[in-house]
Amino acid sequence: MSTLNKEIQEQWLTSKQMREHLNVSGCELMHLRQAGKLVFKKVGNAFYYSKVKTLANENI
Repeated sequence: MSTLNKEIQEQWLTSKQMREHLNVSGCELMHLRQAGKLVFKKVGNAFYYSKVKTLANENI
């Protein structure tokens, strides 16, 4: 397993995991991302959301 893949699994949530965690639709997740309310990074065509910073900021 590459270092990047290990880092992503340990510290980052996929879009699907984040939607389930926040209980929002894909569209709402996109709006939160565009508004700067979520810390994310894009790898290829996939978005990954910071687990630590999102869990610390539950009142999104």
